[in-house]
Amino acid sequence: MHIRPPSLARPGVHQVRSASTSSVSYPFPSHAHPTPHQIFHLPAGATQSQIKARYYELVRIHHPDSPFGRDLPPNVRHSRFQSITAAYDVLRGKKTASGAPVDIYRAELERRRRARAAYEASRRPMSSQPQEWAATADDRWKDRIILFVGILALGAGLGPVLVWPSYSASYQHHLSAAKNLAQARREAREFGEERRQEIRRRVQEYNELKAAQEAQKISDGRDAAA
Repeated sequence: MHIRPPSLARPGVHQVRSASTSSVSYPFPSHAHPTPHQIFHLPAGATQSQIKARYYELVRIHHPDSPFGRDLPPNVRHSRFQSITAAYDVLRGKKTASGAPVDIYRAELERRRRARAAYEASRRPMSSQPQEWAATADDRWKDRIILFVGILALGAGLGPVLVWPSYSASYQHHLSAAKNLAQARREAREFGEERRQEIRRRVQEYNELKAAQEAQKISDGRDAAA
């Protein structure tokens, strides 16, 4: 009787199953009701690109027709693959953890409502009970500064109203004085021009009279010589 050497013996079914399960990189969680992140072997802060890449790996490993799951019953293979698909929908935001479809508009409204509530809560005082204000000795100087600043602001606001009438009268007086000065200068220029013309006329008359007298003297000298 010929005996086949052990090294050439055909491996049994159990050996094939052990080899197939030991090579699985991301095994399906063994405990009941695993979370989507536990099924995908990813942390809670995983990105969408990481989730998508891990989904392709899980499909390759845990698909019902994959050789890695031949040692499992068909119903287990289908159940695990359905769990992986459902977890992928949850991680992408298409379904909730309960399996219900996600209404993106309702989810956005709910997110905005939570953000608004958080913002209002951050602006709300620490205690909602009304508190009586009691100024201490350290706070009195602050009250004095606030009162002083308020008085300065009031004075700055009422100052122009109180000063404006006197300022307007002074400005009108200044305009009247400037107008009178301009009129006096104009009259002085006109008077000076008249004086200069009178002086030029008198000088001209004097020169003409003197020239006539010189001509008369010359005429009288010629008559005496003749």
